Amino acid sequence: MRRNRERSVFRRAMVLALLVSVAPAFAAAAEWVHEGMADEGKMTFGFRVGPSFMTQSSGLSTTGPALNFQGMYGINKWFRFGMMLEWENHGIDSPRNGSLNTITLLPVNLEYRPGHIGALVPYVTSGIGVNINTKDQADSFAWRFGAGLDYPMTSLFQGAPKGLMLNMETAWKRNSADGDGSSMGLLFGVRHTF
Repeated sequence: MRRNRERSVFRRAMVLALLVSVAPAFAAAAEWVHEGMADEGKMTFGFRVGPSFMTQSSGLSTTGPALNFQGMYGINKWFRFGMMLEWENHGIDSPRNGSLNTITLLPVNLEYRPGHIGALVPYVTSGIGVNINTKDQADSFAWRFGAGLDYPMTSLFQGAPKGLMLNMETAWKRNSADGDGSSMGLLFGVRHTF
């Protein structure tokens, strides 16, 4: 027991030392630039997939798949406005078997893009709408809050289309119909700005 604790402390110290030694090089190579990155007047479409994790024990299995589509319009250099459609599936624990599908429609979704760190473009997003639940679950109000990163494909491949970005986002979604079915999602995919 004591030996495991010592190993854990040693590993943490090594990770901290590595981070401290690498951080100055990273900071010099990539500096925060505070300028809007929302591509005013342009449309952005995205497709993402990933796992979805339940935040409460509500008789549903803790992990299930999620699929996400979005369409956004750059209203100015700081904000994008649009809509999102998301599907997720979670297994139901005993005594009822099967699975619960939730389709979330967010017709009001806002994304704030304050700048970039090197080629990485961070953002925060929030939207409201409705959760459409199956398996005798009532539909409910949906509120989704998330944060993510875009990385331009042109930074990886010279011939990649301009505006095509790799995307990673994590988001919490409220779904409180007959119990708390709220979830956290971790999405990976692509977004393209035209």
